[in-house]
Amino acid sequence: MEEFISVLEQENQKYEELVGLSKLKTQTIVNADIEKLQLITEQEQMLLGHLVKMEKNRDRIRKDMSEVLNIPIDKLTLWNLANMFEKNPQEKQKLIDLRETLRLTLIEVATANQKNEVLLKQALELLDYDMTLVKSMRQAPTTANYTKNAYSADMILPIGGFDAKR
Repeated sequence: MEEFISVLEQENQKYEELVGLSKLKTQTIVNADIEKLQLITEQEQMLLGHLVKMEKNRDRIRKDMSEVLNIPIDKLTLWNLANMFEKNPQEKQKLIDLRETLRLTLIEVATANQKNEVLLKQALELLDYDMTLVKSMRQAPTTANYTKNAYSADMILPIGGFDAKR
């Protein structure tokens, strides 16, 4: 049980680190600092790798506990484990507190990720708008652009921008 609690506390710590990185990522997205965003994303990937290992360890411990306690693994939740410690109120409270801490931390991770997702979508939309604007500026308007014979003359500006010789 102590190993299980230790793993959960370590997981919570890593998730809190992830929250910190997510908040830093938010500011980095707002500042449009692509290099810093790349570094933060790499750090997030490393943290997620650690979390995957911890999750596997936690699952292994749960499986062992399930076998020892003769309880189906899907019934072996933190809440159910806490209720098994009726005779030891300290352990019960520790599990309940840990469950709540993990729950709140995971909500914070999800909220930060949703915020970053919205910011990234907006940044991509703005970039797409800017690209469209740049493309349209390169092309001369087709209205009121007629030759002396009253034919429309679509003119594409050179890549370098305005040509002063024309």
